[in-house]
Amino acid sequence: MQAIIFANRSATELAPLNRQYCAALLPVANKAIIDYTLEDLAQAGITRAKLVIANNAAEIESHVANGARWNLTIEYFLSKPEEDIESVLKRMKLDPNQSLLVVRGDIVRTPCIRRFVEFAKQVKQAFVLASMSDLNPGLLMLPEGRLHGHNLNWPLAAPQKDNDKTINQVLHGMAFHLDSIDNFVAANHYIIKHVDTFGLKGRRVDSAQKNNQLRIEHQTQHPSFANQKTYGNIGANTYLNNQVKCHGAIVIGQHCYIDNSELSNSIVLPNTYIGNNLNVSNQIVSQDYIIDIAKNTWVKVNDPSLVSTCHLKVKKLTKVSFITRLVAALLILLTLPIMLISLLVACIQRPKHPIKRICVSNNQQQLISLIEIAINAPVLAKLPQLWLVVKGELLLFGASSLGHQHARYGVFGPVQILLNDTTPQEEIELVEMEFQPLSQLGYLRRLWQITHSINAR
Repeated sequence: MQAIIFANRSATELAPLNRQYCAALLPVANKAIIDYTLEDLAQAGITRAKLVIANNAAEIESHVANGARWNLTIEYFLSKPEEDIESVLKRMKLDPNQSLLVVRGDIVRTPCIRRFVEFAKQVKQAFVLASMSDLNPGLLMLPEGRLHGHNLNWPLAAPQKDNDKTINQVLHGMAFHLDSIDNFVAANHYIIKHVDTFGLKGRRVDSAQKNNQLRIEHQTQHPSFANQKTYGNIGANTYLNNQVKCHGAIVIGQHCYIDNSELSNSIVLPNTYIGNNLNVSNQIVSQDYIIDIAKNTWVKVNDPSLVSTCHLKVKKLTKVSFITRLVAALLILLTLPIMLISLLVACIQRPKHPIKRICVSNNQQQLISLIEIAINAPVLAKLPQLWLVVKGELLLFGASSLGHQHARYGVFGPVQILLNDTTPQEEIELVEMEFQPLSQLGYLRRLWQITHSINAR
């Protein structure tokens, strides 16, 4: 049997999260929404599917690819955002007698597709109207449901029996339309309490909360939770400071960096940095957005020392030579008085935030926190980062760790020293491309030439 999956919601109901994610790729309990449907289809024995997409088509195709991860063969079909279901099906020119499953892939439901399909096969010539927790679970069988496509139009309406040829099926479980921030939070909380049902990854970690599980995915550093009453899910490649305290239901995404802060009944979405001494309670933090769950309000934070995007990269490992480390150590000794004076100046000019912290990945694909002194002298501001060269995490000269993912990252470079936040991205990429093939000595020589020519003007 073939399935037709609709993942063409615009997700405006989930603002501001729709600025960062389309509905199908929004993480719920550290799994993209569409993954729940794809896993359910695979469990039901369905091997072929056509995925209807609109906004963010490229991102969805990149995530799902050909479907091999779920033992599916997936083709793609473009539509308008939230286009009428019957209109899309007509354009597909389907065989009117072919048995097909139509399903919404941008909501979450307890796995139930096998039960729905098996029941529908037993009652041929009748339209099966499914419901789950008194909600429309977004399931439709063709050809019996060819006149009922409106039941899957977004927003999903409550299931209503149309005529005597309609048979109701009550599916056990919970459905979440994810049509509000509250419903998004409810879905996260429900899934982390039913980890086996929804196939959440990660090993179980002991915590003081015995009624529910705390699952942590691979390559994640974290404190002991033995005395913390918390449960939930923490994603892969995430760093939690040893002083982090967690209470209640917690979901922390992949590639996050949580400094010495306290989290309570909150959700941290992937690629998010949370700074020191913050109390995150009943909130959603997604990169530089903070959403108050109780008040249903949100704010964009412009202070990267509080919350910001974690810039993580996937790249070939770069080793730092012993000589480069030795040079960096000598530079630290020589510039230590300058660093102390610079820090003193920063404390006078910006007493609240004399030091900036930026979460990035190093040349070994590990999360690190870059420290900069908050002064208007790029070279002096980055002197504390020389310690990362000594540790072998950054080169002395290289690309900005906020830039191209395949570059070799360094403390000093043209972007870090000569450019600023207002420089167009295209110009940054061109400059990085010019410097990329250079050796450490070549970097220094070229930087000196550019700096000298600027000063000579």
